This record gives sequence, structure tokens and C-alpha cells, in this order.
Amino acid sequence: RVLSCLHSYCVQCITKLHIEDTTFIICPTCNHSTTLPTGRVTSLPRNIRLSQETKLDTVLSKVTSSSSPCDSCDENSPIAYCTECDQLLCNVCWDAHQKLKLLRSHSSFSLKEAENMSRDRLIKMLPSSYFSSSFLSRTCPYHDDQTLDLYCQQCNIPVCVKCSGISHKDHPVHQVSQQIIQNKEEIQQSLEQFQLVNQNLKKVIAAGEEMKEKIKARKNEVDTTIRQAFAKLQHLLQQR
Repeated sequence: RVLSCLHSYCVQCITKLHIEDTTFIICPTCNHSTTLPTGRVTSLPRNIRLSQETKLDTVLSKVTSSSSPCDSCDENSPIAYCTECDQLLCNVCWDAHQKLKLLRSHSSFSLKEAENMSRDRLIKMLPSSYFSSSFLSRTCPYHDDQTLDLYCQQCNIPVCVKCSGISHKDHPVHQVSQQIIQNKEEIQQSLEQFQLVNQNLKKVIAAGEEMKEKIKARKNEVDTTIRQAFAKLQHLLQQR
């Protein structure tokens, strides 16, 4: 997590720094005080970049490790890695994976290929979702095993299933996907209203510019009339 001084620490370390019954953390590096938004360490914002690097290192270590068992059966030695399932698969489980039409198109590579790959090459084999902030930001800050699949309409924030039954109990909730559609429609309506206001504003500005030009032209006419009258009076005075 990131403290307000921009120093980052893992949740376990920050928890050790947190003094019970207090709502702040003292950074051990610079002694700066950071207020906990809800009094909990997990309410601090994630360091997305660091989390991505940690996730990446975990995946690379998993792929290149010779002692990791198959993630599906926990029995046999893996021969391949599915980047979309994030699983090491043995020969039997890999065959089953390839037989399912839904999983057949998943990006994957054999561990034998990975042995001779450089880190950069392995990184290129991973899906782009591993490097997007949304991959991490959808995780509930209070329940690391839950994703923010629901939206609390009363608090106007995304929540997980556990939160909807605890801190947001009895609050109206619906799917995040529904809220996204609703937000898009509201943004589209706001954009259309803005464009209408913008068009009207341009008309007002254009009318103002036109009036400005008319006033300028009239001013020039008046200036010319005054100069002519002054010249005429001056001529009459000279004749006397």
C-alpha cells in the first residue's frame, strides 16, 4: 500500500506498524503520519505499479520453478502454463483444458519453451491484463479474495459480495456491469447537454463579436464626425 508520503509497504508490514485503536500510520522511513481513511490498513490505496511487478515476479517464478505442482490436480508435474487461467497444468489436465471449447483459445506456452526464454520474452507471452491497473483495482480492499463485482447505490461505490452482506447490508446494490452502462448513459447525456450549451455559447460569442465590430464601426464614424466638426470650427475661427 502507499502512504501519503508516497513510501510503499506490504499490508503485513503496515499492520505491524499500526498501533491499535489509532487511525494513523507513522512511516518508518521519513516519520510522516498517514491517516487511515476508514481506520483500516487495507483502506490505503494500492501501489499499482509495485503490485504489477510483484504479480509479474510471482508468475515468472511460478513458471520457471521446477518444484511447482500442477495447479489443477496438485499431483503431477506441470508441462504447460495457461496465461489466462494463471495455472500450471500437467499433461492430463492440459489435455482436458484443450478439449474444452471455452478454454481452447486461451494463450499458453510449454514450460520447456520457457526454460530457454529470457525475462523479456516471458513477459511478452503474458496477456496485457497483467499490466493494467484494472487487473488489480477490481480486488476488494477489505477482502483480498473478493472482486468488486457489485455496486452500492446508496454509497455510490463498488463493493464485493462479502461487503454487500456486512458493511453495506440492506443497501440497494446491483451488478457493476449495470452501473457501468448507467454511467455511460449519464455521461452521454451530459456530453450532449454540454455540446448544446457549447453551441449556444459559440452563438453568443459570435453575436458579441458582431456587436463589437458594429460598435467599433460606429465609434469610427463618430470620431470622423467629431474631427470634421472640429476642423470646420477651426477653419471658421481662422477666418475671423
